[in-house]
Amino acid sequence: MIHLQKIIGLKSLGFSLERIRKCIHHHEPEINLIETLQLQYQSMQDARAELDRSLEILRRLIAIMQREGKLEHSLMFLLIRNMLREDKQRSWVEEHLSKQTAAVLFNNSPDAEAELDRELLTFIEAVKRLSTGEPDALEAEEMLSFYVQRTLHLLDEKAMANIDHISEEAYERLDALVDMPLNEGEIIWLNEALSHYANKFGLPGVGEP
Repeated sequence: MIHLQKIIGLKSLGFSLERIRKCIHHHEPEINLIETLQLQYQSMQDARAELDRSLEILRRLIAIMQREGKLEHSLMFLLIRNMLREDKQRSWVEEHLSKQTAAVLFNNSPDAEAELDRELLTFIEAVKRLSTGEPDALEAEEMLSFYVQRTLHLLDEKAMANIDHISEEAYERLDALVDMPLNEGEIIWLNEALSHYANKFGLPGVGEP
């Protein structure tokens, strides 16, 4: 009964049966038992953080699918990949833009987060639809105007000042952290549309077009 109580107690703390066997039958010294408990505590803290992140991603995906009605599998898994990289994306923003901008982008309420997710999907849909036309079309200008102004609104003064000094290597690191579901033709169209917009209207606070 004593052994059973030990097993049940350690099992309730998340110990594996193999670890429980070693604790019970090898009669580990008290100092080793303390270290074992500390290691188990840290392990479960890490597991809880991982579970919390998974639950948050699920909540966001459910909200997106309830709003959109449907979501292509390829796009859903792309969103998951981007969400899983948000810690690294935040580190990039803090390093190359500013901590305040990182907080605005990543410290959001569920409603604000849902709005950013919605805007991303709407932007992707707009690029795919408009890329069959000319990059200097009026509708393309109006679409870009909304997203350029929205993006600038998210940046603080320090971030806007830092944009001109971001190296090509840093941008390549960012590209590796953010997946966009656009094919080569759509990316070419978007670059041309952005170049046309910058030449015609300028990009305040971002330096040369």
